[in-house]
Amino acid sequence: MKKKLLSLLLVVAMTGALVAGCGSSGSGSTDDKDDSSSAAGETKAVEDLIIGEIQYSVVEDGGWGQAMHEGMLQACENLGIDTSTNLLTMEEISEEDTALVESTVEELVDNGADIIFGCSAGYSTILAEMQEEYPDVVFAQQSNDVYENIIEFQIRGYEGEFLAGYMCALMNEGSNELGFCASMDEASVRTALNSFALGAKYANPDATVQVLWADSWYDLDIESQNAKTLIDNGIKYMGMEASSPAVPQTCEENGAYCVGYNIDMKDSAPGAVMTSFMWNWVPIFEDIMTKTADGTIDISADYYEGGDCAKLADFNEDLVPEDIQAKVNELKEKISSGEVVVYSGELKDDQGNVLVEEGETMSDEDILAQDFFVDNVIGGKK
Repeated sequence: MKKKLLSLLLVVAMTGALVAGCGSSGSGSTDDKDDSSSAAGETKAVEDLIIGEIQYSVVEDGGWGQAMHEGMLQACENLGIDTSTNLLTMEEISEEDTALVESTVEELVDNGADIIFGCSAGYSTILAEMQEEYPDVVFAQQSNDVYENIIEFQIRGYEGEFLAGYMCALMNEGSNELGFCASMDEASVRTALNSFALGAKYANPDATVQVLWADSWYDLDIESQNAKTLIDNGIKYMGMEASSPAVPQTCEENGAYCVGYNIDMKDSAPGAVMTSFMWNWVPIFEDIMTKTADGTIDISADYYEGGDCAKLADFNEDLVPEDIQAKVNELKEKISSGEVVVYSGELKDDQGNVLVEEGETMSDEDILAQDFFVDNVIGGKK
């Protein structure tokens, strides 16, 4: 985003209205690193909180940004926070432009922000540094457990992706070949891909997943091209880790089927989207806001949530038979109860190396920092 657009947004914020509009609820913080919290102690009515939201894209991008923003709106609505006056949303703030991020934070602080949410992992280092400059502001960042002085939140997305791969393999009767359209070769994307592949293998031990890479977080042309290539190679069912509706729409145009990503993509391609993997940030946002208001927030706490935070959208009744829906829901219950553990052994990578021994389970740290591809992924980068 250009500085001109930032200035325009800030003018709007200072006049009192940036974004209008604002589920589910629940909370849980885990893995407190220490008991320090410069921002804890002071209290404030939760409905009086001023929330800053920094987005790398626009909030109606049809993917990640929209999922994050809709979660923010819903959390605010649930807590009685007026989003027309108390939610300051900054769009298209490049993670690579340090000066832009810093000036955005400064303006949000000047406009009274009690909490500043970094809605993409790329802000982590900058926000951790700026928390030292603004100790009375709570900084909450979507990222893994890296920094001691900001709240970091993440969702166990691999549980939902495991279910997505399982469903696709069940639907793909008569074939072992599935596809996956991936964005960047990055740990969270590898986690989505590997989890999808493991779910497929759980349904069909011979299932393989061919992956094609866009090498971009958002590129409609390449995403569409990759989906078409997979279809031309005989693949009828695929997963995705991308933000645009290009993959579902390409599937619909070519008689293939997919699982949407980030938000429910059924409306974009009702003839192709069987269900969608959805990020549900509402419980995490609500907990951070509530604890900030009542003075019990611990800025060193981390959130790493599963369950309904990483969920599948309602099944497309026109595409997914009831018996397969039932099997997916049954597996979901087994994951929730701990009967099925996604990253348990024996688990091998695509080079034949044993990642997890029989009877053991991969640590959260290794799951979050995946630098491997499981053995039924074809096309993983080396």
